[in-house]
Parts: sequence; structure tokens; C-alpha cells
Amino acid sequence: MLRYPEGVHSSQAQLKADAVIVGAGPAGLACAIRLSRRSAAPRRIFVLEKSAQPGGHLLSGAVLRPDALKNLLTPDEFAALPLGPVIGRDSFHALTPSRSFRLPFVPPKMRMKGLPLVSASALGRALAQIATKLGVEILTGQTADALAWAGDRVAGVATAGETILSPFTVLAEGPAGLLSRELFERHPELRGRNRQTHGLGLKEIVEIPADPDAVGSVAHTFGYPLGLAVYGGGFIYHFDATHVALGLALALDYADPSVQPHELFRRWKRHPLVQAHVAGGRAIEYGARLVPEGGWHSLARLEAPGAFVIGDSAGLVDTMELKGLHLAVESGMAAADAILRGGPVRMEDIPSLEGLRRTANYRAAFRAGLPLGMAAAGLAWLSGGRAPWGRIAQRDERAGLRPGDGQPPSGGAPDNGPLDLGMDSDLFLAHLRHREGSEHIEIQNPAKCRECFQTYAAPCLRFCPAAVYAAADDGVSIRVRPDNCVQCRCCTLKCPFDNIRWETPQHGVGPDYRNS
Repeated sequence: MLRYPEGVHSSQAQLKADAVIVGAGPAGLACAIRLSRRSAAPRRIFVLEKSAQPGGHLLSGAVLRPDALKNLLTPDEFAALPLGPVIGRDSFHALTPSRSFRLPFVPPKMRMKGLPLVSASALGRALAQIATKLGVEILTGQTADALAWAGDRVAGVATAGETILSPFTVLAEGPAGLLSRELFERHPELRGRNRQTHGLGLKEIVEIPADPDAVGSVAHTFGYPLGLAVYGGGFIYHFDATHVALGLALALDYADPSVQPHELFRRWKRHPLVQAHVAGGRAIEYGARLVPEGGWHSLARLEAPGAFVIGDSAGLVDTMELKGLHLAVESGMAAADAILRGGPVRMEDIPSLEGLRRTANYRAAFRAGLPLGMAAAGLAWLSGGRAPWGRIAQRDERAGLRPGDGQPPSGGAPDNGPLDLGMDSDLFLAHLRHREGSEHIEIQNPAKCRECFQTYAAPCLRFCPAAVYAAADDGVSIRVRPDNCVQCRCCTLKCPFDNIRWETPQHGVGPDYRNS
């Protein structure tokens, strides 16, 4: 059941707010907190959150640069945040199928000593509590289905049976958001000069026997099982004495349609280096999400007529640094300041943008493969962003797939112990919420599926980290299992025929992340 603020009823056809924010992540909540706290007079601020509770759909690494939150919050509020241990040891490893080689140094942009670890879902819950105390009205289990327009100006959002009108609509819905896509289609001049490109991250929380000496240690890996052609890598974060966060991220611009992210994640977890960190443990939570990786040249403009685009929706992630939470908070505050000032977002209000500018071609350089990409990354950092010169174009995630002659997968391997889980067991650990009538995925043209089977052996059977798509009995059509969906939206980007219609599900269904 949808939750509304006091005095608001679902029978009303139209609501009015001083600001409506779509998404209760760090960006949206930072915007709400800043706007509420600095307004000269009380404002009615709505935050629409599609999960059943704040933080339920938030998943990240995550290592935090805390300065932005210190600027947003009072000292007492910051001190009460559920931050994890400060990183005391970090390392960087190249993996082969059976061995690991620790690099003698950690690249400057990836050094994390002295920064705290944090659970994104726990941080989201804490920020939501602060916002609520300031009078912000957070509507959980509430989706924004479309933008409301007044000519070419955004005038609010349409929800289930209602329209919320507002002079300011802030899109903080995460990467590949449906409202952001609608805005960019209406105003293509808002897009970055490069197309946006994304990574898909898969993560587990593992409970291990107590190991207090490992608390605050982190490791990053590259190489196996992704090889030289797929950009990405793994992370191992010791959050406390008994919990480790494991994750593998891979770029979605890969060309081989046989790539199976979940199976690659399992292979990576079997590596001796990873096993050494989680020996004797068991997985207790699983999830997956998109990460915008395009960088400086892919950034969207942050304001449009009547609207702002912030956080992951705008592409604000420092891919080389492997961090985005601080950029999300900075952009949320910058949007709030622009509303208060009655002007555009000032780039100087997002100081961490300088890190993206200094590595403007970092992600695009990896289209030439891992060795050249790493060389270009080092050159960019040493030259202060002046090299590689110009602007390197990004690959098209959808059109970049090459034809494949493989057979559709028969299904992933079954569980092989508490640390090597098959898809069904991992999905159980995503704490999926279900509700009848929440179907939100549709195959638009079955004929295109038949062509896709012939040309690409149906890559949706592989790329989805939740096995939403399965081959039907006839072998040439797709059966959709929407209850599996972890709402990463990968399918909206990787289907080679753009044949999947994905709508934001209602009623708070989907994952319920608690420790991610």
C-alpha cells in the first residue's frame, strides 16, 4: 500500500509541492535536506522513493569521501551516521586463473587509506531520518511514471492516478532512469558530448569467522575472469570483524554476447585470493546495480527548464577513483542552492568535478583493451587531464554486440557450497518483495526475439543478473519472470534490438537491501 503524507489521499487527482525529488538516494536526500534547512520559509518538499523503505534499493561498494556530508549536515548529524571503519590497508592485484600478483603500489586515484567504508542502504536510511525531521515528506513505495509538462518546461511528475505539480522537479533516480531518458529525448541538448556508458556491478555480503585484524582492509583486482577485452574488476572490503563485501563490476560495452555476468562473478569468487578473504564464510545478501562510467565527456547538463538532474542520473561517478557518493551529495546540494538562488547550477558548487576533468578520457581509452587503457589512465593523471588529447568516443553498449553462434544457456550451475551460490539462491538473498499485479516488463515484438535467437543467441538470457529472462519451450521466444527483477535496468541498455519495455514497478516491490 502506498504511503502518503498527512492530508494527502490517493483519490486526489492533483497535488502541489514547492519541490518534488524523484529518488531517496544520497543525491536526492542531500538536495531535500539542504533545501529544507536553508529555505527562509517552510517549503513542501516531496521525495518519491520506489522502494518500500528508504535505502531498500541502494547498493554500492562503498568507500566514502566524507567532506560533502560534513558540509551538508550538522556535526551531531554527521557523528551519528552509520559509517564503517576507516581503511587502514589497501592493495591492488592482477589476477590470472590461479594466481594473483600484488602491484608494488596503488594507483594514486585508487588510494583509499583514511577513508571510511559505508553501507549505501544504511546511509540512505540515516539521511532519510534527518530529512524527515526537517519536514521533508518521503513517499515510499511511490513511483514517478512520467514527467508532467507545460510546453517544453517540466511542471512536475505523474504518479499512479495523480499528478504532482511543482516549479522544481529534481531527478535523482539513478543511472538509466526512465524520467531522465524522457527529459533527454525532449531536450537532447542536455546530453553529454559522448554517449553515456555503464558498468554492471554484482555484490554479495559474506559473513565470515571473526577476523578483527582484517577490519578496514580493502583489495581491488583486475584481469581474471574478465580478460583483456572487458573493462572492469573486483573489490573486497572488510566492513567489520565478521562481514566482507565482495563485488565484481564489468562494463556493458562488451562485444561477446555469450558473456554471463553472474557466472563471471562466481568464477571470480572461486579465485584463491578471494577465497583467502572469506574462508569459512557464507553469503547473506546479494544485489546488482548499474554504474554510470562515461565520465567528463558523458556528463549531462544538470539543469533544464523546470528540472535538475543530479547524482548517477547525470553520470556523476568518478570511474577511475571508484567513487560516486560524494559527487551525488555535492550535486544534490548544488541543485538545492540553485533553487534557493533562482539560477542555474554553479559548477564550482561541485568541487569534485575536477577529478573527472583530469581523467576525461579515462573510461573511453579502455575501448582499445586493458593494456592501452591503463597506459592512457596513467598519462591522463600525470598530465592533469591534458592527455590523451581531444575526446575519445564511447562504444555503443547495444550496437556493439557482435553476432554469436552459441547456444542459449541451459541455466547456471547449481549451488556449490555457501560461498558459491547459483542464481536462485542469490536472489533469495536479495530479499525480493513481491506483489500480484506488479508486472513491469514486456517483450514488445516477439518476432525480434526470434531474430535475436538466430543472430545473438538471445543475450538477455545471460546479461541479466537476476535471470528475469528465460527461453520459452519453443526455443525461439522469451519468457519473462518479473518477480526476479532487482531493478538494475541493465536490460534497457543491452538488448540488441531495444525490444524490452521496462517500467518502474509500483507498490515497493523489488529488492530490500539491508547491508549493501
